[in-house]
Amino acid sequence: MLKKHINTWSLSVIPTKVKVIQKLMKRHSPVFRKHTSNFCYIDGKRAYDSVDPRFDDDVPNITEHNKQNFYKVFGPVIASNAQWSMNKNVPMLGSDSDEIDYVNDFYNFWYDFKSWREYSYLDEEERDKADCKEERRYLDKLNKIERIRRKKEEMTRMRQLVDICYACDPRIKAFNEDRKKRKLEAKLAKQEAYRLEQEALRLQKEEEERIRHEEEQKRIQLEKERAEAEKKERQKQNKLLKGERKKVRDCVKNNNYFCTNN
Repeated sequence: MLKKHINTWSLSVIPTKVKVIQKLMKRHSPVFRKHTSNFCYIDGKRAYDSVDPRFDDDVPNITEHNKQNFYKVFGPVIASNAQWSMNKNVPMLGSDSDEIDYVNDFYNFWYDFKSWREYSYLDEEERDKADCKEERRYLDKLNKIERIRRKKEEMTRMRQLVDICYACDPRIKAFNEDRKKRKLEAKLAKQEAYRLEQEALRLQKEEEERIRHEEEQKRIQLEKERAEAEKKERQKQNKLLKGERKKVRDCVKNNNYFCTNN
């Protein structure tokens, strides 16, 4: 109970006010001095900052209001959570004028966000009160499990924040619409190119068919003309042959060259 009250009280003061803390340490119990002395070290300050009650862990919801006021709503939230980044070069939310590359880099960074936030300051089990080494190890194990649980909850919160930010981001909507538009234009252009190609093939086929038909008609006409010429030639020959036969008959008849059976 004492540690719980100490943690609750100590979270209400600013850790950087070392002089105030030192005065308080003189007036309070050794247990209190032990916990407040952590502020003199980086790990202790980080442990305190990680659970600073002034920090708002809430994540905005997906609403029409938040979509319409995207930068006003999510800008401060992103800036506030940027303090937990291990990487000091943290990209901020930006504006409507940002290029797609910046927006992609922004979400790539935040989806791969690495936080230094940790929860040792909220340990409920006091290892220093353990009677033996085995008990201290057991208490350390319980504290570690609880820290890991809180860390997972924090990473889930951060992922939820980025997911909701992405879902409400008007730039993503504009980029997606532009990508769909360009994709549709490319699809229509491809379809038009295919149509023109098929039209060209059809015209080529029709032209080839026309040429083949003309050549076939020429061949038929030539054959017909040749047949007509041959027919006329045969008729001419037959006519000449008939005339010669008639001459022979007339000659025989006129010269009485006919003979009898006797």
